Formats: sequence, structure tokens, C-alpha cells
Amino acid sequence: MALTWGLIIIGIALLLLGGYRWQQAQSFARNSAQVMGEVINHDRTLHVEGRGPIHLPKGGKLSEDEALAMAGLPPGGRFNIESIQYAPVVRYQDQRDGWHEIISPLAVPSPTPAVGESVALVYRLDAPHEASLPGTRGWLIGVPLILGFALCAVGLRLLLRGGGA
Repeated sequence: MALTWGLIIIGIALLLLGGYRWQQAQSFARNSAQVMGEVINHDRTLHVEGRGPIHLPKGGKLSEDEALAMAGLPPGGRFNIESIQYAPVVRYQDQRDGWHEIISPLAVPSPTPAVGESVALVYRLDAPHEASLPGTRGWLIGVPLILGFALCAVGLRLLLRGGGA
């Protein structure tokens, strides 16, 4: 019974989180402007088993040995590297000719988009330093909504079938 109610409660919490983020995105969209920015670098994070994320200096693609050396760890297989993640750093100009930089909240295993590429982004008119890449908002809203719905559906199914007793 506790598992069933736990699934339902976690599902509801995720649905509320997704709804809150959707409401924030709607508010953001009403008071924003879209501009083109340029990828100027990549924020790099090394994930080593048992050590968590280690932030590295910004730059391009690294080999595992280079990443370990930058993190101050000896190369040679003593550490199990889970991944090296790259998040684009984008510079853009607002309507008042001010320059800003953002780091994408979504990181990927390769440095994409490439340095020098133009990307569309949206920033708040009343706070030009607050910006986002349009593709990232969908993940931040959709994932909690989908997981929340799935957990609620499984929990309710268990509850209705008597599996929660």
C-alpha cells in the first residue's frame, strides 16, 4: 500500500512541478524577445564514478586523459569516467545593445553546437540577463509532466486492482 501511495504522491508532485514550469514558461514568453546568439565556448563537466561532477575550464572536446589531468586526477585507468558533458556558452546582444552570456542547462556528450554557430534564444525584456535556448524549455516542462502522469497511472492502476493493499 505504501508503494502505491508513494507512486501517486511522487507523480502528483512531478505534475505540479511540470505545471509550475509551464506557467513560468508562459509568463516568460509574454515578456520576452527572440534574438540570435553565437556559441563562444562550451562549459565542460567530467563525471567520475564515486566522485560526482567535476567542473573543468571552458573549451573544446577533451580526451579522457586530458579531462583527468585537468581535474587533477592521475590518468591510467584508476578512475572510471562515466562521461564528459558539454553545455554551449552563448553570447547575445539585447535590444539596448547590452551583451550577455548564458550557459545552456542541457549538456551533451559532444561539444554541439560548434563554436561560432548561431543559435536562437529568448530573453526577458525586463531582465535581459535571463535567457534560454528554446529547445531546453521543452525538456524542463515535458519530462516532469510525462513522468508524473506515468507514475500516477501506475499507482492508480495498482490501487484499483487491489495491488496497493
